[in-house]
Amino acid sequence: MCIRDRYQRRVRGVEVSTMQLFALVAASIAAIAYADNYAVIIAGSSGFYNYRHQADACHAYQIMKKNGIPESNIILMMADDVANDPSNPFPGKLFNKPTAAGTPGVDVYEGCKATYTGAEKIGQKLFLDVLQGKKSATAHTVLESTSTDNVFINFVDHGGVGIIAMPNGDLLKSKDLVAALQAMHTSKMYSKLVFYMEACESGSMFQGLPSGLNIYATTAANAKESSWGTYCSPDDKVDGKSIGSCLGDLYSVNWMEDSDKSGEMQSETLESQFKLVTKETTKSHCEEFGDVSKLSSLPIHDFQGTESGVYALRNSTTPAQPDTTAEDLKQTSAVDSRDIALVSKFHRYLETGCPMKAQELIDEITMREQIKAKFAKIAEITTGEHAERMMTSRSELATESEWDCHHNAIDAVIAACGKFNDYSLKFSMTLANLCKQGVTATQISTAAQKACL
Repeated sequence: MCIRDRYQRRVRGVEVSTMQLFALVAASIAAIAYADNYAVIIAGSSGFYNYRHQADACHAYQIMKKNGIPESNIILMMADDVANDPSNPFPGKLFNKPTAAGTPGVDVYEGCKATYTGAEKIGQKLFLDVLQGKKSATAHTVLESTSTDNVFINFVDHGGVGIIAMPNGDLLKSKDLVAALQAMHTSKMYSKLVFYMEACESGSMFQGLPSGLNIYATTAANAKESSWGTYCSPDDKVDGKSIGSCLGDLYSVNWMEDSDKSGEMQSETLESQFKLVTKETTKSHCEEFGDVSKLSSLPIHDFQGTESGVYALRNSTTPAQPDTTAEDLKQTSAVDSRDIALVSKFHRYLETGCPMKAQELIDEITMREQIKAKFAKIAEITTGEHAERMMTSRSELATESEWDCHHNAIDAVIAACGKFNDYSLKFSMTLANLCKQGVTATQISTAAQKACL
């Protein structure tokens, strides 16, 4: 036998033939070559006063695309009813940041290609089917990621305790979202997954997320507080013209304006971005969940871009300069998400003096008072003299029985009083307080039927 046929190499102390070594190297290269990045972005609201959610979603889409993720790997879900709404002073455009008169804004809607549109089509079932790769006549485009790929998910919308809203259909409950993420892990649909969530009480959505799933999640707020919009009236102007609604959400704008910087995209880690966003999101308390210690040291471009996309940025862009004026404006123009429609309508009336705008403001105030009265009645029927505390306390659910009570109470209130809206989601906290107090879902159901006659 020829010497070269018997030639062996040592790799880490183990004898490996030349052919075996070649096969190992080829397999390693193939694994790197076929690893890919995917993104799912969803704006879960509709209507012009939720302008910021679709602006956030399109901005996130632009970041993924600019940093090298193929558009075929980005699934964007949004009602797409804002850019061409008659109230939009810039038809066919969306802006996520204000500019002074004479300075055109950055239109994040241009080139923002939604995979799913129409408020009547986008619901929690479709979202979960997309995540789990379950194709159907309705879910025509779904995640097709594999165990070698990284997945980034970004949700922006309204929420409540253990629930987030969708443009259509049922609320998405925390237990169902976590179950879907677990199913993705079981089906080997990702190597690592990062989830950024913008919603009130968003911290409550991941409290049941187990470790060991290779998931890292961050939220705009903890389990007991609202998230906040920013660049709100009267600081909602683009090229000197008022939009009439908040342009962005504080947590979302903070992470995206950070990711817009080429230097940060090249080297910043998930943990560094989280710390920066936490520092700049001064109106709520951002939280992180999942395999934090394992994944937070990874670079953000592992999820919000690709190596080749970041390499192109490194060689073609100039580092962004700090904009201290904009940083200050984000804080001073911030408004509690539950009050944005009220504040926007108030400023529209001040700007125009129009009787129609006055009536819109009156209708908004009336709606809010009626909703508050219904939940106050539910609290009074179930807890008597403790009703006021049930309306104002902020409980954090802990046990499985408390969560079961809460989710069943949500369903009972919907059955008796109708669907939650952007404002009434605030009172999901009242239901959480009642369950924490020991009131049963059946008692809450009976009270809701009386309160909502």
